[in-house]
Amino acid sequence: MTILIDTFCALLITCATLVVQSSNPVYSVLFLILAFFNASALVLLSGHDYMAALFIVLYVGAMCTFFLFAIMILDIKVEPISEKRLKQAPINTIIAIIFALQCKNILNEFSSSFANVKVLLHNSTNCADYLNYELHYCFSSSILDYTTQIYSLGSILYTTYALQLIVASLILLSAMLGSIALTLSRSTTAKGQHIYEQNIRDFKLTITNSV
Repeated sequence: MTILIDTFCALLITCATLVVQSSNPVYSVLFLILAFFNASALVLLSGHDYMAALFIVLYVGAMCTFFLFAIMILDIKVEPISEKRLKQAPINTIIAIIFALQCKNILNEFSSSFANVKVLLHNSTNCADYLNYELHYCFSSSILDYTTQIYSLGSILYTTYALQLIVASLILLSAMLGSIALTLSRSTTAKGQHIYEQNIRDFKLTITNSV
């Protein structure tokens, strides 16, 4: 199990690096799809099968495919890596290392604080005996018998994090509208179709006889 986790982590880091370093945007999206596949494999190995399926269906099946078609529709010129970009590589590497260290410190603080959370199982609805804890969750053992991952995620998203869910949906909506706006043709010489003028024309006059 440890070998698989290390393998998928290495592949995920490699694909994420190639997403940024690739000069072709189509290849960047393909590497992004591979990165999401590796991330879903890591989530599956951690025991969260629903989240792994959600990664593949949502990110790979919807968002990455949408990005791929949007990039293919746009007329993007592939340019080679310039010398200026190569000179900036050491600075970018230092910034990436600092960012990774900061993320590691945040995760360590979160894990240490989460270790103090008390999960209490009880059969009654009276939580008065457990109010001495600063942070705790009270679950009923009868509820835990049939609670699934989908039920748990849904109850948390639509109650505690309802506002964050709405904000995330608005961000995705703005991204979709932005990509549609980029594909619109703004050329003045583009041929258009006037339905009203075509309908009022005489059918006999529109037919031309060729000898």
